Amino acid sequence: MSEFRLLLQADLLLKNGYVFTPHGLLEAGVAINQGKIMKVAKEPNLPKSEKELDCRGQIILPGLIDPHVHFRDPGYVEKEDFYTGSCAAAAGGFTLVADMPNNLPPATSRSAFRLKIREAESKTVVDFCLYAGCGAENVDEMSELAAEGAAAFKTWMYLTPPADAGLCTSDRRNLFKVMAAASRLRLPIAVHAEDAEIIERSTSLLKASGRKDALAHCESRPAEAEAKAVKTCLEVAESSGATLYLLHLTTRGAIEEVRSAKRLRLKVLAETCPHYLFLKEEDMLKLGAYAKVNPPLRRREDQESLWRALVDGVIDCIGSDHAPHQKSEKDAGLEEIWAAPAGAPNIEVSLPLMLTRVNEGVLSLERLVELMATNPAKLFNLYPIRGVVTEGAEGSLTVVDLKAEYKIRVDKLYTKAKACALFDGWFVKGKATYTIVRGVVVMEDGVVLGSRGLGRFIRRREFR
Repeated sequence: MSEFRLLLQADLLLKNGYVFTPHGLLEAGVAINQGKIMKVAKEPNLPKSEKELDCRGQIILPGLIDPHVHFRDPGYVEKEDFYTGSCAAAAGGFTLVADMPNNLPPATSRSAFRLKIREAESKTVVDFCLYAGCGAENVDEMSELAAEGAAAFKTWMYLTPPADAGLCTSDRRNLFKVMAAASRLRLPIAVHAEDAEIIERSTSLLKASGRKDALAHCESRPAEAEAKAVKTCLEVAESSGATLYLLHLTTRGAIEEVRSAKRLRLKVLAETCPHYLFLKEEDMLKLGAYAKVNPPLRRREDQESLWRALVDGVIDCIGSDHAPHQKSEKDAGLEEIWAAPAGAPNIEVSLPLMLTRVNEGVLSLERLVELMATNPAKLFNLYPIRGVVTEGAEGSLTVVDLKAEYKIRVDKLYTKAKACALFDGWFVKGKATYTIVRGVVVMEDGVVLGSRGLGRFIRRREFR
């Protein structure tokens, strides 16, 4: 009898909520046992548990996944590290993050990749995947990086690497090499798609004319630089057979290129970020160097095209592109924009901003779940283990209160870069109330409870 009772026990029970299932919202609860979802049902059919969460009036979502963060660890821990970054992720409702390779040493070799895993595992509060960096100089090492469990590859279309060697494909021939290698290894390749020659020419002309104001940054990376690079990436992806993940798209031209490619059934996924959805080029006049991001903020017509693409499915994922810097670094660009690094810390505000648009009727809850949970899980071949609330799936969940109204306060953020946050004082409606990683509550009502090292490195699942 005691053994039978033990079998019916759950480690954690979420009750009285509305569960977002593949068939829609169900007024029910979720039982998690040994890190997995054991039951989704109405309360009379749920097992008992010593630990219960009352989710009355709240919605239980699949654990959110941020497919694009820069936690800077190892190498730049004065800006962020895996502990503070993962605390920020947990506070923002994210159960899993995918970290980019431009730390020091960059994650472009087996030894550097293993070092990064060890550093992250000792600190992280949430689970994590890792991108491996690739470029002209390390094509031969891509198979080793895939064997280490890389979720995807990442390259920049720059002439000068953003951190160290091995991260750039400065011409079409090298871009084809890395895409062909990624295709053979059956991993997606994520690309920062901006045309290097256009950027360098525009920047040189602006500097020569004496421009150093904030808007000069936007003009130095014109819309045509993104649209041209996206077109090139799509052409090379088609010829190489690669699955292409286009990062942080910002322009109408790039969106139309992706739309056409999807009509032709090319293997392409697209991402945009909250700062492009909620801020425009004109906001540079107020925010200055704090809003210096790459690609830059765009004009209203570009932003409107992003929202249309979110609604109609051309954009697949929302990534925060959480890229923290020290205040002193950003302040260096207040008088001369070229002196500031590019990037902004957004992981804690991404969900409340998007939930606000759900409340306004701009975006459906179904699309939000696709953009922030299901599609990122599919990108990393983790679906249906993640990205869906169903029996047998990972017990990682995000509980949200759609009715919660409040102002974003940067002093409440967990990121080390809180002083550089962009949305201080913004009024939002909707927030994460619980973040649950494999059955462990790591955030409750804005307070991070998870301990260092609780999170795990999640290897990319093999294709079956």
